[in-house]
Amino acid sequence: MTPIRSTARRLLAPGLLALSVAGLAATLASSPRAPVPEDRRRATPAVLPDPAWRRRQGAVRPVLSPAQRQAQRERQEVRAHAERMWSAIELFDTGRALPSDKLCFEDDGSVSRTDYTFIANIGAYVWSVLGARDLGLISEAAARQKLLPLLDAIATLQDQAAAAGAPGGMLAWAAKVDGPRIDGGTISSVDNAWLAAGLALIAESTPALKPRAEALLAKMNFATLLNADKGQFYNNYDLDDRAFSNGTYDLLTEARFISYLAIGEGHVPASQYFRVERWPWWRGQDNAAQFRTYEGVRVYEHTVTYGNYRVMPTWGGSMFESFLPAILIPETQWAPEAWGRSHPQMAAAQVRYGLDNYGYWGFSPAMIPATRGYTEYGAPPLGIGGYSALGENEAARGGAVVTPHAVFLPIELQPTAALANLRKLRANFPKLHDDRYGFRDSVDVGTGAVSQCMLLLDQAMAFGAMTNYLTDGGLRRYLGGRYAARLRPAMSQEVFWYPQ
Repeated sequence: MTPIRSTARRLLAPGLLALSVAGLAATLASSPRAPVPEDRRRATPAVLPDPAWRRRQGAVRPVLSPAQRQAQRERQEVRAHAERMWSAIELFDTGRALPSDKLCFEDDGSVSRTDYTFIANIGAYVWSVLGARDLGLISEAAARQKLLPLLDAIATLQDQAAAAGAPGGMLAWAAKVDGPRIDGGTISSVDNAWLAAGLALIAESTPALKPRAEALLAKMNFATLLNADKGQFYNNYDLDDRAFSNGTYDLLTEARFISYLAIGEGHVPASQYFRVERWPWWRGQDNAAQFRTYEGVRVYEHTVTYGNYRVMPTWGGSMFESFLPAILIPETQWAPEAWGRSHPQMAAAQVRYGLDNYGYWGFSPAMIPATRGYTEYGAPPLGIGGYSALGENEAARGGAVVTPHAVFLPIELQPTAALANLRKLRANFPKLHDDRYGFRDSVDVGTGAVSQCMLLLDQAMAFGAMTNYLTDGGLRRYLGGRYAARLRPAMSQEVFWYPQ
């Protein structure tokens, strides 16, 4: 309200000034006046503006259609959510080397935080800081002050991991926030991809820090994590055994981001993206019309149907598997016949599945509301092997678990449905939300149990999606500009199979 009133005052001020000038002129006309010195004379307009006309001009407002008014209200509502969520994200930063992974609100009013983090959180924190800056929630200088310590911490962790035998400049997947120091002996491919994305984001968005970020990123070579026989990235490397895991990332989950990063940085050829299976061989590849060849790689394209919606399934049918990479990579624009078709259909199908079965929607790995544990949640019809919306409650006879970050992730595609779902969650489960820090991590919509914790990655996913909604894809433009030449030509070829 205040900016509107201020604008009105500014618009009305010239009219009031004209009235004052006209009244003063009438008074002075009947009074003797001293001559005005030459150096103080001003040109006088022949006709003073009509004060009534000025007032009428100040009152003019653009006429908005009902749809435009609704869109305006929704943007204001999303902005309010983003402001609260940024306040929550700042709670993870206690001035130590790295932000914590998890925090919980205790019964005595205190906040407890983990003394560790995962390196994927560093990348997520970077895009959150940049989003806060781009939304005007913090200044450019404040953003640099938050990002510079991260670069120092990454350099330390990178050196420690190299000394422990990590391949290709990669970091151990976890770190103690004090120090910092590496925690555990696992090198995670996907976690390193999100950390590397954070470095690339800093390089593209913050010129003063670009040389430092580029130097750290230059040490990382994702080709060292590639299984040459399969053409797929290993899940992990074990520092103690000095060996890669047996498993590789072989399906189009959120881990496809490793391919985006490695191709974009020039570490592997664009053909590697097509080595990731769209539909696994063990589920059957018996329709010859669904085979296509891209970059010399034969690919079996398959989609699944839920109701009237046709989508590219993920492993678990969860929101973050589908939509997390789209926070940083313009998938729908670069692959219009692939992700450009599937993403809008997937968002609508997730909404429909949740409302049809539980009255709410938004299923993705999250905190277990009744405990401080963590498990996977998803929509089984939209997955291949899949998670359940009940998670571990499937055996314990609990209800479906909704996590707000999964509601925010498709906010660009389903703003009206997302905001309606969030309002309903707030109304029916008041402990899920507060007006200072926004949403907790999850709620069991069957039992009413609410998690009193937050995860940095979940908050950052939601905040990143809202930043893109409010800035017309602002976060995607950073890596979009960096990776377009290498990555876009490959992605633009793909055509997900849809029945005619």
